[in-house]
Amino acid sequence: MFFVRLTGPLRGEAAREHREEHSLGTTSLTVQRRQPGSSSWGTLNTLYPESGDSSSNNISVRRSWGAFAIAAQGTIRKLLDVYFEIVYPIFPLFHRPSFEEKLNQNEHLQDTGLFASTMAACALASARVRDGALFSVQSTDLSQPPSEMFFNAAKDLIPKDLGNAKGTSFMRACALLAITSIQNGQIRSMQQYLGYYHTLMAMDGRYDEKLWPKELTPIEKEERRRLFWSIYTLDIYSSIVWGGIIRHREAQCLVRYPTELDDEHITATGYDMSNNSAVNWLQGWNFTTDLYRILEHAVDEVRGRFSLRTRTVQFLSGRSSTSLTEAAVMKDVLDTYLSLPQQFHECREITGDASQDLFGFQSANIQATLQLLRTVLLSAEENVSVSRKCDVAGELLRVFSIVPVEYLRAISSPLLHHLAGIGNILGSVIEGTLSESSYQRIRKLLLELADLLHRLESRLYRAAGASEHLRMQVDKIDEYMRNQGAHERQVRQNTHNILIPSNIGGPQEPTSLNISNVSQDGLFHHEGTDPENVALSPFQLPPELLIDWPWPFDFGGADSLFTIPTEE
Repeated sequence: MFFVRLTGPLRGEAAREHREEHSLGTTSLTVQRRQPGSSSWGTLNTLYPESGDSSSNNISVRRSWGAFAIAAQGTIRKLLDVYFEIVYPIFPLFHRPSFEEKLNQNEHLQDTGLFASTMAACALASARVRDGALFSVQSTDLSQPPSEMFFNAAKDLIPKDLGNAKGTSFMRACALLAITSIQNGQIRSMQQYLGYYHTLMAMDGRYDEKLWPKELTPIEKEERRRLFWSIYTLDIYSSIVWGGIIRHREAQCLVRYPTELDDEHITATGYDMSNNSAVNWLQGWNFTTDLYRILEHAVDEVRGRFSLRTRTVQFLSGRSSTSLTEAAVMKDVLDTYLSLPQQFHECREITGDASQDLFGFQSANIQATLQLLRTVLLSAEENVSVSRKCDVAGELLRVFSIVPVEYLRAISSPLLHHLAGIGNILGSVIEGTLSESSYQRIRKLLLELADLLHRLESRLYRAAGASEHLRMQVDKIDEYMRNQGAHERQVRQNTHNILIPSNIGGPQEPTSLNISNVSQDGLFHHEGTDPENVALSPFQLPPELLIDWPWPFDFGGADSLFTIPTEE
């Protein structure tokens, strides 16, 4: 047993343990309150550092975090409400009615895994609130205790020996800590907790329902399915954005999709199908999973191209393969998307009614994932023209601009990495040879991206200042363009009246040559052009203008799939 039950009479050894553990927790809190600067929850965190390997340390840490949970129980319940408001629509990792019943019975103070996953959910909700994701009005400040406190509580209660981390709750805790790490921009931490999750998943055979215990209740089955496919999508997503291998392979995933029913229609004894005719939000959620399964194969296409370029041996090089062109795949995907109920085509303003907003979240997430798919498919193609890149980037920005900003902020930090794909499309064009007209088009798209970032980053500290920094970079390029234009006009003006004698066929009248009429191959073109009105010659930006781009052009690793080939 982890923490003692706080309800019902306790006798004998259990009562003794209750007195000891509760007393230790209360004493610890009393000591903390008497410290200078006691208003800071950070002081409590220093009193209870990360647990070591000894049993006595583990017991002490459990007791101290139990005392913390008791002291912060009001904030914990509010943060869990936030979780169900803005995180659950994308990561529905808890069956809400049964989870809340366990909290009401204080079971999280007895079950180590449930405690860890509860703290992890609070850590994520708190981080999202800090970053401005909350759209409802909260009467109390949720910034204290800080997100890091809940994160450390969850981290400390995950056994160092993962063989002892049994059950869904520990896996869910690892998943939530990985998502929180993304929110905080801590990518190594994300990889760490995703690694823990995958280890536990493999040890427990979660990838195949035939290996699951026969006595699982419908609630337990549905929580397993939601967790499995949630982290499948996260696995694909992290591989795209930060590189690395895909640990889930859809062909090896023998797990059903979650049943398309609301939580209140799923009980420990069965499923209530009486309202099955109504459209359920999980239909859109499952469609998003379909998109990630397509993304998995798009990733394979990109990585396969890279392997061929580096002469990696392709043992199946003779296999038949279908070309994953962006246009062909997106046509099929959009046909399927259009067959979904109308609720998933509309992205209405947030209402505050969870039953309605769940559909809005799915619509927003579908749009974000469709654009991610389009970006990755584009990176799988060879020799993409500047015009095509601009078309795709412009469409991505158009889609994001019509999604209500409340949904975008609620999806929060992960969404900004979708925007990173747009940034890289534009960045790949800027690094190549530009004409004046192509730069003007790129410039317009960059400023639209800056506008979108500005809508999102008001409180999102990972993107703070990105929009302004992006505008500053555009200003630097504008200044370079003005200087280049002035220089070229001066050169053309100086050479406009150069006289070139011709000795062919005897003496002739001198010929006036406008040097701007000579192409790089030395051929003459249209004569008589006014040097003041001639467009700039094709050019490349100097390296110093390409090295200080703000996030989201920084992808954190060379293995990111946001690398789009340019037309030769």
